[in-house]
Amino acid sequence: MKYSNQSVVVHCSPEMLPLIEELEYNWSYSSKFGSDEVDLYLTDIISESLTTDPDVELCEHYGLNYDLIHCIEAV
Repeated sequence: MKYSNQSVVVHCSPEMLPLIEELEYNWSYSSKFGSDEVDLYLTDIISESLTTDPDVELCEHYGLNYDLIHCIEAV
């Protein structure tokens, strides 16, 4: 997998916090939604698939449950 020069914020459910802390990812509570949403800061990847959703591929790469993701945005 290749990493891009782009950073992304993954807005996700606080249910993922134990996993995020276990994996030692950089995170904070949402400035907009407080403890109802976790913002996870990651380096984007360069998609290698033409058929897989890039957001799904990013989550799979980082070991995240896509069903608990609210949205992903470039920084």
